[in-house]
Amino acid sequence: TTSTKTFFDMAAKEDHLSPLHSTFADTVPDPLPNAPFVPSPEEAQHRYYGIPSQPLFVARSSYDIWLMPTGMEAYFKPKELRRVGGHALCNVWDGGVDVAMHTFLVEQNVHYTSLDPVRIGIVGEPAAPVIIWVGVEPGSLSAERGIEVAVGLRALLLQSGIEDVREPFSTALGITICAEETPGIQGTATLFFTVSSKPKQLFLLAPKHVLFRADEESDHYEYHGAGPRRNVLLLGTNGFEARIKDIEREIWGCQILIDHLKGRLALADEMEDAEDAQAERDHVQLQLENKEKAIKRLEEFLADVRRDWEDPKQRIIGHVVLSPPLILSAGNDGFTQDFAVIQVDTTKIDATNFIGNAIDLGTEIPVPTFTAWMRPNHANQPEPSFKYPLDRLLQFRGTLSNEEIRSRGLENVDDRGDPTIMVLKRGCASGLTIGCINNLRSVLRKAFKTKPEEYSKEVAVLPHTYKSGSFSEDGDSGAAVVNGWGAVAGMLTGGSGYGEASDCTYVTPIAFLLKCLEENGFRANIFPVAADIFAYSCLQNDRRSHVLLLSRPSAMHPM
Repeated sequence: TTSTKTFFDMAAKEDHLSPLHSTFADTVPDPLPNAPFVPSPEEAQHRYYGIPSQPLFVARSSYDIWLMPTGMEAYFKPKELRRVGGHALCNVWDGGVDVAMHTFLVEQNVHYTSLDPVRIGIVGEPAAPVIIWVGVEPGSLSAERGIEVAVGLRALLLQSGIEDVREPFSTALGITICAEETPGIQGTATLFFTVSSKPKQLFLLAPKHVLFRADEESDHYEYHGAGPRRNVLLLGTNGFEARIKDIEREIWGCQILIDHLKGRLALADEMEDAEDAQAERDHVQLQLENKEKAIKRLEEFLADVRRDWEDPKQRIIGHVVLSPPLILSAGNDGFTQDFAVIQVDTTKIDATNFIGNAIDLGTEIPVPTFTAWMRPNHANQPEPSFKYPLDRLLQFRGTLSNEEIRSRGLENVDDRGDPTIMVLKRGCASGLTIGCINNLRSVLRKAFKTKPEEYSKEVAVLPHTYKSGSFSEDGDSGAAVVNGWGAVAGMLTGGSGYGEASDCTYVTPIAFLLKCLEENGFRANIFPVAADIFAYSCLQNDRRSHVLLLSRPSAMHPM
């Protein structure tokens, strides 16, 4: 889920913001010596130009002066989010400054929503200051009050020996599943797993908040074989309709190409050179035959989907067997406990096509482009951190420990020479996206049934460039986040930004989730293979045409 945050005395919607004018004063306010000042309406709107959600700006602790661009080339310079990397803040943030800032903000009655330690820099420029980015609730903080609080936060940094960090207040903040009783609320399944003590059973991990109502988040749920089940569907109402439209769009696209190819055949008949004409016919005829076969398969596929999956009852893929209470700041690390375990109905799976946990890289992003994004500075990587799989399926291999997530990622260096860990995910809302892990954890207050003093630690994923857009959108909750080798970093649980876009995406580490599962009786093997689940006869004979779950996404594009 994505939290929409705004603040200051401006409404969240653009049509309620103070209007911009065509001309601006040539002078800037005269601040008190070394004191921050209230930002102008223009700065509030444009200071974070380039950040995916275009968050509004409220206040800062520094006395930086922001100037409106002027002259013939009066363009705003786009800004981007970067991971902190090497900085003195790394030595005092986790369990120290982060907790102190949370306590201070609560004591000051500031309705903050997130604390994100990041770098915010101008695109193309090497240097970027470390920022403590503080998100607040809509309309809860004036600029004047924001300055007072920002100065107080800066004092906490100075007490810890940190001097070159700024704290501006800002509005920053796979498989599609849903609960049978709430088909309009969709999320993304995280990963499959098996348990040695529960042979021939297959489980799915997913966020609790996707499958349970808000008034049930604090409840412990377990299914013991009796009573009504909490069924889980593959695709909610909107998701199913979207898949139907996807197939119809593919059919339409094939028909357009068929008409075009037939036109080229007609033109070949008018060519003067007989040899050239025949070469053109041979080339076009092969493409035409392939497209005609593709459109036939798509039409058969569409008929199968409508026949076997239009009824929601037919899309039940399993039921929830465990979901502990949703807890903020759980355990020693303070992460969010937000998960549910689904026992999968294996009769809905084609045993011969079970591929385990993998992300299909699809065809949306060309192979060279995708590789360049995952390896932003390939020149200094003798051992590549990503190699594009020949079958497009990035199989999960291993996990990233909490220590590795917090490391500076020396095995991968971005285009500025900064160590980084590039990650990717496929969510049911935004699809396939790439980002980079921030090595310092964010602090997040969530709008669950919590007390004001409750918060959680989150691993933040930032956009890989300012042009790449958000790493996640509302509906991506649950998506597995992995690095270029397929090592699992964790489960996507939410994001923060202005509107639907997320500037920072939040991830619960896989090490924490596996520990929680084991504490609840599920010693999870997150690298299952077909032999773990299905009998040998099933692997040899299963040829069910109605199966969608776990069929490779390429079935949607059979050309």
